[in-house]
Amino acid sequence: MRTGRSWATTFARFQAGRTPFLGPIAIRVADWSRPQRGEAPMFENTWLERLSIAHPAVPFAVYAPAGVWFAWRALASGRTPARVAGGYLAGLVIWSLLEYVAHRASFHHAPTSRLQLAFGYLMHGVHHAYPDDSRRWVMPLGVTVPIAIVLYLLAGRLAPAAFGGFLHGYLTYDLLHYFIHRGRLPTPLGRFLRQYHMTHHYATPDRHFGVSSPFWDVVFRTR
Repeated sequence: MRTGRSWATTFARFQAGRTPFLGPIAIRVADWSRPQRGEAPMFENTWLERLSIAHPAVPFAVYAPAGVWFAWRALASGRTPARVAGGYLAGLVIWSLLEYVAHRASFHHAPTSRLQLAFGYLMHGVHHAYPDDSRRWVMPLGVTVPIAIVLYLLAGRLAPAAFGGFLHGYLTYDLLHYFIHRGRLPTPLGRFLRQYHMTHHYATPDRHFGVSSPFWDVVFRTR
């Protein structure tokens, strides 16, 4: 039995419904501890609602070539293929850790105010409330591109190969998440990852935070 303040018990403390977010903008919050079939709008404004959804071809079209370009840039700058490969692999590992940390600490942060409730629903709660809503199985570019730009300014210019690996790690996560929710996957690994993620949605939302890998769940004992 869950007790105390947690992400899963949010709606024992807050009511679902129209929740103010920024100025006149409000989020239509649904109870994310009770997964429902179908879909529901988050925004009253049609344009904002359209910006909150994405097709999987969109992140692929942006981040697949971007990752290749950063790796090529590292090679063109005179780095050896071995160094570029090492940097690229390091970027993949860094992404996998960020995937876990962001999912656990940010997406599943237990809100303490109505503003945090609205933000949490916008970022991740809507996906738990309506896990069958295919429009929200990948993140929209309006969220990911600004984050990618900030990360590039902080570190990407210094380590382009690692940044390329990081972008491809994110893309792998996003597309894998899409196909996990779409249905049965053809390989034993795919079926394992799908079952692992569905357990997170329908049984233990406070565990199983890894999507592309359970590695960090094992390390941090949240498996």
